[in-house]
Amino acid sequence: MGQGVLRGEGHPNNNPNCKVGWKSLVGIVTIFMLILCDQSNGKICCSMDIRNNISQFSMLEDCTVIEGHLQILLMFSSKPENFRGLRFPKLTMITDYLLLFRVYGLESIKDLFPNLTVIRGTRLFFNYALVIFEMVHLKEIGLYNLMNITRGSVRIEKNNELCYLSTIDWSIILDSVEDNYIELNRDNKEECGDVCPGTVKGKSKCKQTLVNGALVERCWTQDHCQKVCPSDCKGSGCLPDGQCCHPECLGSCRKPNDPSACTACRHFQYEDVCINACPKGSYKFQGWRCIDFNTCQEMHSRCQNSRDNSSPPYVIHKGECMPDCPSGYIANSTTRTCTPCAGPCPKICPILQNVKTIDSVTSAQELRGCTVVNGSLIINIRGGNNIATELEANLGLIEEISGFLKIRRSYALVSLSFFRKLRLIRGEVLEAGNYSFYALDNPSLRQLWDWHKHNLTIIHGKLFFHYNPRLCLSEIHQMEEVTGTKGRQDKTDIATKTNGDQASCEDNLLNFNFIKTSHDMVLLRWDPYWPPDYRDLLGFMVHYKEAPYHNVTEFDGQDACGSNSWTVVDMDAPERSADGKTQSPGCLLRNLKPWTQYAIFVKTLVSGSEEGRTYGAKSKIIYIRTNETIPSVPLDPFSVSNSTSQIILKWKPPSEPNGNVTHYLVYWQEQPEDSDLYEVDYCNKGLKLPSRTWTPPL
Repeated sequence: MGQGVLRGEGHPNNNPNCKVGWKSLVGIVTIFMLILCDQSNGKICCSMDIRNNISQFSMLEDCTVIEGHLQILLMFSSKPENFRGLRFPKLTMITDYLLLFRVYGLESIKDLFPNLTVIRGTRLFFNYALVIFEMVHLKEIGLYNLMNITRGSVRIEKNNELCYLSTIDWSIILDSVEDNYIELNRDNKEECGDVCPGTVKGKSKCKQTLVNGALVERCWTQDHCQKVCPSDCKGSGCLPDGQCCHPECLGSCRKPNDPSACTACRHFQYEDVCINACPKGSYKFQGWRCIDFNTCQEMHSRCQNSRDNSSPPYVIHKGECMPDCPSGYIANSTTRTCTPCAGPCPKICPILQNVKTIDSVTSAQELRGCTVVNGSLIINIRGGNNIATELEANLGLIEEISGFLKIRRSYALVSLSFFRKLRLIRGEVLEAGNYSFYALDNPSLRQLWDWHKHNLTIIHGKLFFHYNPRLCLSEIHQMEEVTGTKGRQDKTDIATKTNGDQASCEDNLLNFNFIKTSHDMVLLRWDPYWPPDYRDLLGFMVHYKEAPYHNVTEFDGQDACGSNSWTVVDMDAPERSADGKTQSPGCLLRNLKPWTQYAIFVKTLVSGSEEGRTYGAKSKIIYIRTNETIPSVPLDPFSVSNSTSQIILKWKPPSEPNGNVTHYLVYWQEQPEDSDLYEVDYCNKGLKLPSRTWTPPL
């Protein structure tokens, strides 16, 4: 913020239309599937996935709280009579989300969960806490006791028979309705004819609320009104007579002003009482209840997937019981508390069956944050958007692999630099043939790592390179030197005919001999270069991009699917004179930003010679800053007079400084007073002084 003072003498003076791949909902839901845990006291149940068979509803017996999510889906043979008599009145709260998808025969949810009051939305399904999608026979939602969705939005879509949507005021249940997505349902006045209780007899029983300028009766079904509590209750809920529940309640209660009579708690539940914070000796758990240390230590075995029986005990951090320590902390194995890491935190990730294949961004995300991989990795990336960036975000922290690393038919990879912190491959488990690093049939792979900056050690095992046509042999030999594997390989391990046979392996160095800059242009010239057969030189490619720091490599952000962080300018080969001499080739880069540092390098574009070798050349990456120029105008100027002889000026820096702004020049001059000011009665109470806005000249 700029500021100045003038002194002198003078006169006084949010889109619900979110796009999610809902056609692939079946696959997505499967990913989130968890195993039902043992119930604690018959009340608190774990996440449930009820699908295919209606008999699975028996898992809901006696559950009062689902600590996790509830998914009911993919029942294609069920009929309306199958759901008659199916009731779970004890269920009052779901801590994550409720999802219903393609459950045939289900016409209403009112009998299934008549007392469901709160969906907390601790973890959401694509930002939604309630999802009702393609329920082909559902005619009404009917959750007439639902009073609060604490976090997340509602998505109700493609339910061809669903009515009673216009009679629900979601603003009573959610803090914000802006992100709700309710589309492509039957709901319209002509087809639905939603009738609230008492309307037919002319005696309306339901309260009316105003939404979008329309005053409408609010009801869930023809027999159940929507509960509308007085505004004084502030979400705590109320009794039928309008008495508010205790402020620590959430949604509903059995008695007024009694924290032990709440249906759900606004903050935390401890020994059946709602409280603001967990007492000493207890710990917050899942954002809604307090448990002791021993209970916390047992939690890891309650809801774990039966395929993984090695989950470590939960940890304590800042008064909360949680599965893992947050970022920047590591668990103390003795006290089960979290302590700050000295530097980056190690995260050891065991690999099921000792080998993991990374064939998509989704599979790479499973290793996000891992620093040590106990097992082996196979990289098999065929395609995708922005692959290099995504792989670096998910695999970039891996420092050590205990087994082998195999790069196989990864058509999208140009470089392995996304393993930016990989320093050690132990080779405790080897690929067939005693290989710890294996690269086969990667047609776009051009670089392994920048060996000037990257250090990698391979303790056991050999290297294998075959059918990597754009990977130069010099790159492979450099890896042998750096990793300490030189001398381990047999002659057949590194193919000389199928590695680099289609590459421009630049053995020659291009040197820049002239550089001139302006505020928006850079003129470059470099030494002439000709291959043995000058006709093989097709031209030059000048690569440049903004580079605030001197840490750029050629293959940063590149993949074979079109992603490239460099801007490339193609230059034709210069004319060659009869004596073989030529002037230095060059390039003028235009439309650059003032006072901005750019990374630049140039390489040749050559065709293969008759003997199959490609003679290329490339420069080192250089860094050039453009010149400064006139900055844009300062933003948001503001002035105020604080006395008869001072004016305080304030402003914000220019949006485009175009250099280092060291000082500002403030110009001022006295202006004649407006004659209208002399005609104003300044003693008139409530007078608004006339003002004048200065307009800068064009």
